[in-house]
Amino acid sequence: MGVRGSRLIGDRAFKRVGFRPLTPKGYIPVCVGFDDDTRRFIVHRKALRDKDFLEMLCKSSEEYGFHYEGVLRIRYEAKDFEEWITRKMKRKNI
Repeated sequence: MGVRGSRLIGDRAFKRVGFRPLTPKGYIPVCVGFDDDTRRFIVHRKALRDKDFLEMLCKSSEEYGFHYEGVLRIRYEAKDFEEWITRKMKRKNI
C-alpha cells in the first residue's frame, strides 16, 4: 500500500518539492501510551465511529483537554491498543 498525497491546501507545493505526507489519506496518526512508553499508530478514520475508540478519546480529553494541539494522544496501554485494533481489523469493523 503506497502513501498518497492529501488533497489539502498546499498539496501542489508538496508535489513540487517531492515531499509526501507520512500519513495516508483517510488515516489519522495517534500516539498511545503513558509518559515514556508511547507508540504511534495510524488508524483508519472509521475508527472514530467506534464506541470503544470514542470512549478512549473522551478519557484522554479529561487529561489533555479538547484544545490540545498536535497528534491525538490516548492514555491507554499501547500493547492492549494494538491487540484491540488488530481484532477490529480482522472483523472488518475498521
